[in-house]
Amino acid sequence: MVIFLFAISSHKLISFGYPNVLALKRIGPHDYDVLGQIIWSLLGDAWLDRIPTKKGFSYRFQLDQGDGPNTEYIYWLTRFFYERGYCASPIPNRIVIKVPACDRTGPKTRITYRLTLFTFTSFGWIYNAFYRNGIKVVPVMISDYLTPITLAALIMQDGSRQNSGVHIATNCFTYKECLFIADLLANTFYLQTSVISAGVPNQWRVSIWKGSMPLLRSIIGPHMIGQMARKIA
Repeated sequence: MVIFLFAISSHKLISFGYPNVLALKRIGPHDYDVLGQIIWSLLGDAWLDRIPTKKGFSYRFQLDQGDGPNTEYIYWLTRFFYERGYCASPIPNRIVIKVPACDRTGPKTRITYRLTLFTFTSFGWIYNAFYRNGIKVVPVMISDYLTPITLAALIMQDGSRQNSGVHIATNCFTYKECLFIADLLANTFYLQTSVISAGVPNQWRVSIWKGSMPLLRSIIGPHMIGQMARKIA
């Protein structure tokens, strides 16, 4: 495993996980597997915050997953980043949200789990690739970080098992962007893919066909954790 370091002076290097370190001094290098998880998570529910500082911007990666089947996944991903020094805790933050009720029973509560990484000034290139005027887009460079484990993570996060195969919820992207993802999966892993309607005007999903399920299982099966394996069963 790569030892992640950042320079705090011309003579001293310490790990990312050291407390109370300014984002300006948290630089790199970043391991390829870490970058892959960040980049392919941004195709799902994850986002990057751009935070103004006195000397420019720092960037913070975050991901929310609701209390339910995907809880196991966000615990796994949090542990992945924690073991590499990218976040402060090995477990995600549990957030209780009050939701107004439509009846007289009073407000309901909803539980979500949030993974928050340390802030980095060196994530600017990722932010600039993924955001155009505040809108998330699909950058071409995702092809450089597509691996069996990053595809597995995306399906654990945003995939669903259907009679026709597996659907990936890429609803926030354009048809052309979804087609790029589908073609990338087909050209890289020889999966049969297509882009289908999400049932809402101008929203689309990437579909991996039923006939490709045995191949998909052979590619990402070793990386699917616990109950998440049901998504490719």
